[in-house]
Amino acid sequence: MQKSITLFLLLALLFSGCYKVNKLEVKKPAHLIPKDKMVDIITDMEIIHSVVVYNREHYPEYGSKEKSYYQALFNHYHVTKNQIRDNMEYYISQGNEMAKIYEKVMAKLAKKQAVLDEQLRIKEGKKALKDNPGENFPFLFRENSFGTLCINPVN
Repeated sequence: MQKSITLFLLLALLFSGCYKVNKLEVKKPAHLIPKDKMVDIITDMEIIHSVVVYNREHYPEYGSKEKSYYQALFNHYHVTKNQIRDNMEYYISQGNEMAKIYEKVMAKLAKKQAVLDEQLRIKEGKKALKDNPGENFPFLFRENSFGTLCINPVN
């Protein structure tokens, strides 16, 4: 009988000690940034972070331009570092809301990557056409009226 009482008290103590460990209450910021604007801000922050990491690795003389990039971001969206931090903490505490925001961020980044890939493909095609005027290509490329490369069928 005494073992069961002791076990019950230990379990009660254990569960009462763990209550609300993962439930940090984050108050809604005074200047709540709308979700769509947060998507844009986080997308640009991800791009800035990528640029900074790339430049640090490839250009040792690059120095720290990170602050100026983020300051330009703050100026562009008319927000402060503290506002972004408070809003990030709030949306993270909401869990599902932050997941939805990041889904939109990833979709925007994927679209931007697709545009960059297409521009790179066009640039490489133009360079290849300039370097080799077409005799060695199984298909000849030409620019259409919109300025993009297209395949010109061989006669």
